[in-house]
Amino acid sequence: MKNLVPIEKNVKISQKIVEQIKDMILSGGLQPGDRLPKEQDLSEMLGVSRPTLREALTVLETIGLIEVRPREGSIVKSVVHQSIREPIQDMIDVDPSKVLELFEVRVKIDSEGAALAAERATESDLKTIKNYADQLEQQVRGKKSILEVEPGNLYQKTFFAIADATHNSVYAHYMKSVWTLMEGAFPWGRQKLKNVPNISKKLLQQYRQIVDLIAEGEPNRARKAVIRHLDFVGEKLREVIASTEEG
Repeated sequence: MKNLVPIEKNVKISQKIVEQIKDMILSGGLQPGDRLPKEQDLSEMLGVSRPTLREALTVLETIGLIEVRPREGSIVKSVVHQSIREPIQDMIDVDPSKVLELFEVRVKIDSEGAALAAERATESDLKTIKNYADQLEQQVRGKKSILEVEPGNLYQKTFFAIADATHNSVYAHYMKSVWTLMEGAFPWGRQKLKNVPNISKKLLQQYRQIVDLIAEGEPNRARKAVIRHLDFVGEKLREVIASTEEG
């Protein structure tokens, strides 16, 4: 929330609050599931009264960008409409192998994002990406699997930061939308892969290579590293699905 700035008083204040928070959500500064600061803290950051802030939060909830939960606060929602997300999830529930088709989409989208990020990432972008990677690696070195929820969240945040590092807001929005469509598939995939021998170590090595190549400004090699990584995950999932069907 460090990018918030006090609101100009010569315009409708609540609308300016809406625009600031909306821009942060659509640009990826706020991710689905993130919690906004408490009302008192947020009103102080913005330099506005709490009634004015509540008016803005009501608008944000009405347009579907946040959910205001009693005793929990305001939670950022996915930008992908439920009417789109539910059919995809229904397909996966009926036929889990459909997740492999989503991986084909990721191969195309994420690989090009990595290449663009390698060309365009700023020092600030790289610092954010490396920070997520270092946290994830520390957790895995501490005997957690990369397939567990907390490292998995850092993995997702890394790829979102890579998307932001392309400095193409349309690409970043599109990429995050595709990931949102896959949300229901992540727990299923992690569960299926967790018993594959040495899977966490292999995935960490591939992930770290992607991050390092982006930091080194190697677009072609970064693109190929993402393709290898996702092809590997897709192949292991395909093997698990096949063995389950045979069983």
